[in-house]
Amino acid sequence: MSTVATIIAMRWSITWNTIKHSSWQMVGAIISLLMAIGICLASWQGALTLGGWLPSAGLGDRQRIGTILVLLLVGLTLGMLLIQLAFLGQGSILSPSRFVLYGIPDSQLQVGLYLAGLTGPAGLTGLVCFLALTAIYAHMGVGAAIVAVIAALLAVMVMLALSRAVLDLVGTLVVSHRTRSGFYLLVTVVIMVLCMLPSLLTSGIMDGMALDTDSLKSVADILAWTPMGAAVHLPEDLLSGSWWALVGRLLMELATLALCFMIGMLCLRHDRLHVGASAERSTAPKGLGMLGRSQNVVDAMAARLLIYLRQDSRKLVSYPLLLVVVILYAIIFRQMPMMLWLGPVLGALILEIPEGNALAYDGLALRMEIAAGVKGREDRLSRVRSHLSVAMPCILLLGLVTLAFSGAMNGGRNLIISLDMLAVTVGLLLSGLGVAQVFSALLIYPVPSMDQPFTSPQGRAVAQGFLPMLQLLVSLVIMLPTFSVALLALTTGGMLPTWLPVPVALANGLIVLAVGVALGSRIFDRRQSAILLTLDRYAALQS
Repeated sequence: MSTVATIIAMRWSITWNTIKHSSWQMVGAIISLLMAIGICLASWQGALTLGGWLPSAGLGDRQRIGTILVLLLVGLTLGMLLIQLAFLGQGSILSPSRFVLYGIPDSQLQVGLYLAGLTGPAGLTGLVCFLALTAIYAHMGVGAAIVAVIAALLAVMVMLALSRAVLDLVGTLVVSHRTRSGFYLLVTVVIMVLCMLPSLLTSGIMDGMALDTDSLKSVADILAWTPMGAAVHLPEDLLSGSWWALVGRLLMELATLALCFMIGMLCLRHDRLHVGASAERSTAPKGLGMLGRSQNVVDAMAARLLIYLRQDSRKLVSYPLLLVVVILYAIIFRQMPMMLWLGPVLGALILEIPEGNALAYDGLALRMEIAAGVKGREDRLSRVRSHLSVAMPCILLLGLVTLAFSGAMNGGRNLIISLDMLAVTVGLLLSGLGVAQVFSALLIYPVPSMDQPFTSPQGRAVAQGFLPMLQLLVSLVIMLPTFSVALLALTTGGMLPTWLPVPVALANGLIVLAVGVALGSRIFDRRQSAILLTLDRYAALQS
């Protein structure tokens, strides 16, 4: 137990040291704490309300509450699994490979890592929220309250155990770079589709395809016999006198915990015995490729960035997301064709997020560039050129597809509005790229390594979530002149020509891009040493 306690203490020590040595991390930690407190208070407030109403409710209403709880738990479990795979991972500092040299028995190591996650900030927040089940069933008897406590503990423990088991299996089975990249793209696309699912359901309700808890009861009854949804159904089994169902679900949850533990043990032993055995063979390059056609420094660096992009699934994932966004908006707004332009607009913003942290994606490869004496202006121009050579054709193609599907090709006012929206989209792409040239040189945050896109450094999730949102906010605020002109041109009834947003959007984007390149170049020249030190520290976190 001393080993397990040491691992738990290490987990909190790492988190605290990460927070106190960075003002950004301190701000993010305070915001996260306030959000966690708000979530917990909301959970308990809702539970207390339901708990006061449930004793007087009928059997049908009580069954609907059980249906909602099962679906909620299943949705949270699946969501956490996908988010873990795509963004957070296991946290590389507390991964099993870090403890290889210490001779800790596999069983103690697995228990320690599991409890470290369970007693971490996210685990404790989830536990407090699920303990609100006791407030729902407290007025239904002492037995129901005790079973609710057990159900809350099992729900959080199974959720975490399933998450770790899936991550262990992915880390063990998905070995080759090509397979890993494809899997990463698939997971991210699935997350994007699930994020759009509420909008899809809303559009279905608007078309008369109503869904209620009664129609979902059969689905919930099936999910209540799976490890993801069984826990929250235990109090209802007790109240309805379904003793065999209560025992069956309880045994299933305990068996799931044992199975997940065994999976972790097998994956840990497999990794220790076969590490490096399935490494991919490297093939000798043939010719210089794009580098051979370079005429100057900017051309050569742009070619290097394009070669990196072709092999980097972390940045490539932005491009299939464009197609997903356009398809989903085409389904959601099929009754309002002009709203399809939200797809390309959102796509232009999505493409700029990785560029706002481009130096972190380059990693220590930037050493060669700085050692060669490359100037900041050359670095910024090469990044602009390489990005626009891929992003601009994609945005224009999506714009033409949207133009066709929106029905604007028939002419009239809709055609002019569509051309305005296409210009606004291109302007957002240019202005977002200009903002990214400043952000990438000024605010660098760690990213997952190219070889392990499912993991990220411990304690950096706040920066990975906050800084991209700040970048997008600045990109939108800086395009306010375009938005204002477009709004006036489309709503003032002829006071401004409807074609005016086209030159304004393009000029706004080009000016912001030029200013961003100039300002980013100066920042890059002044912060080269600090940038290298930052990248060295992040590389140590990824190793």
